[in-house]
Amino acid sequence: MLLILVAAAVLVAGGVPRLRWRRPPPEIDEVRFLAAIASELTGGASLRAALIDAAAGEDHPSLAAVAQLARHGAPLAMVAGALEGLPINGQRAATAIRVAGLSGGRSADVFLRLSDRAVEEAELRREKGALTTQVRLSALVVGGLPVVSLLFGGGGRVADLLALGTVGKSIAGLGLVMQTGGLVLVRMMVANR
Repeated sequence: MLLILVAAAVLVAGGVPRLRWRRPPPEIDEVRFLAAIASELTGGASLRAALIDAAAGEDHPSLAAVAQLARHGAPLAMVAGALEGLPINGQRAATAIRVAGLSGGRSADVFLRLSDRAVEEAELRREKGALTTQVRLSALVVGGLPVVSLLFGGGGRVADLLALGTVGKSIAGLGLVMQTGGLVLVRMMVANR
């Protein structure tokens, strides 16, 4: 009977927070891509050649499209539009390509700075992911302690309360409602992270 009540409480609370152990979908290695563009430009390559070589070194389909557009002589504004999908510096890289395409000026420094910015952003994302995982694990512990307490020793106390009659049943029911409410609250707090 007690296990049925505990199982019902967990189901009502929506279960324990789901930990995300799955590997995220592959992303563009923006740091390497932007650093490759800067390196090619520093070495004297044209912006179009730098884009072709840097994109050819990546396995991402959107960068293959960038290389194909640049290789086939598409206007740099169109090539820049294809780069807007970069996860961190898409708009900035596209703007840099448009400006460099119009002015013909040196842009290696711009791409080096964009690469550095992508490194910093990637570090911040990793740190945020680690902190989020810590919060989820803490919530799992805090939300699971009452359930574990019921399973290991709390059952006897609940049985004693149920034997007291209506008052005992009311107290046991109130305790179950409070534990379920706590699980729901912890679940809602973790879901908003």
